[in-house]
Amino acid sequence: MKNFGRKHGLAVRFKQLIRNFRDDSGATTVEFVLWVPVFMFILMITVDVSLLFLRQSNLWYVARDGARQASLRLITDDATLRNFVETRGTFGGDRPTAVDATAPASENTHIDTGLQTVTVVLRVPMVDVGIFGILNIGGRAINVGNSGDLVAFVKMRLEPI
Repeated sequence: MKNFGRKHGLAVRFKQLIRNFRDDSGATTVEFVLWVPVFMFILMITVDVSLLFLRQSNLWYVARDGARQASLRLITDDATLRNFVETRGTFGGDRPTAVDATAPASENTHIDTGLQTVTVVLRVPMVDVGIFGILNIGGRAINVGNSGDLVAFVKMRLEPI
């Protein structure tokens, strides 16, 4: 008699176990937990790439403005031009550089009175662009060009006197 009740109890438990496998009330939670990191990663990439484009646009605008000021001869020397574009190009705490020590002088920000041209080059390291650091994968920033910097280059002719 004791044995019979035990077999019956196991059969009931087995049926309850099978019934629990058919219940899909937790399936939505599992899918949510699996997909949320993917959507968050996509959102973070979108924000970082948007900030990359915003920063590039800002650098180009400042470089163009500085070159225009120099081409109208409102700025007459290299040091003032560099200070103008570096100060105006500050965005979100990072300050761009107008001089690259490894580049030749002709590829840096300068006013060339012999050729009657103004060249403005602004650089920001890619590791300084973005909020989440998605663009800085594995300790190396995604390169834009050969330098690993975000670069804005503008060259204009000096206006005639």
